[in-house]
Parts: sequence; structure tokens; C-alpha cells
Amino acid sequence: MMLGDYLALAKNAGADIQGWLAGSGPVQARALEKLAANENITPARAARMAVADFSRFASEEDWATLISHVRDAADPALVCLGAIVDWRLSQKPCSKHQTRKHPHGTEIEEA
Repeated sequence: MMLGDYLALAKNAGADIQGWLAGSGPVQARALEKLAANENITPARAARMAVADFSRFASEEDWATLISHVRDAADPALVCLGAIVDWRLSQKPCSKHQTRKHPHGTEIEEA
């Protein structure tokens, strides 16, 4: 398979992705659960979001690192998704999508 095939699989991930990760890569499963919890979304949606964000915003260096990890991996799909989720977890939220606290304690979404 080519890298694009792995990205397409992750981008189209369904609800069964967590089961696959739990059996194949517990470390990656925990990272995906953390990302999903941070975003308050399902793990499948978190995987799709991470792949979409990586596709749009990753630097050339990020892509080179991903390709080198996938090239040498015994399970390229697992390594690909794990690396992309780790990349997404390392990104700071943009100022347009951060929330801040109102003086009365409620969150205000910045638009």
C-alpha cells in the first residue's frame, strides 16, 4: 500500500477503529482516546480530524518524519495513524478556536 492508501483508511475510519487500535497498538489507542477526550468527540471522528489536519497543516519536515516512520514499520497503518495523532496532540489550538472564561465562570467560544 502507498502512504495515500493509509491516510485514506484513517480518514474514513469508522467506529471500529478503537477496537483495531486496542488490539494492534494500545499506545496509539490511548493517544487517540486522549485526543477524542480533548476535543469531546468520538475516537473515529478524532482520527478523521487528525488526518485532515495533518493533510492540510503539516510541515514538510512533519511529512518527511511520517514517511520515514511508515517506511520502516512492521505495521505501516498503525504507525501512520499513531504518528498523525501524536502530531495533532502536539499542536496548539489556534486563537480563533480557543475558549476563554467569562468573568462569571462560563466559557465563551472565540469565533
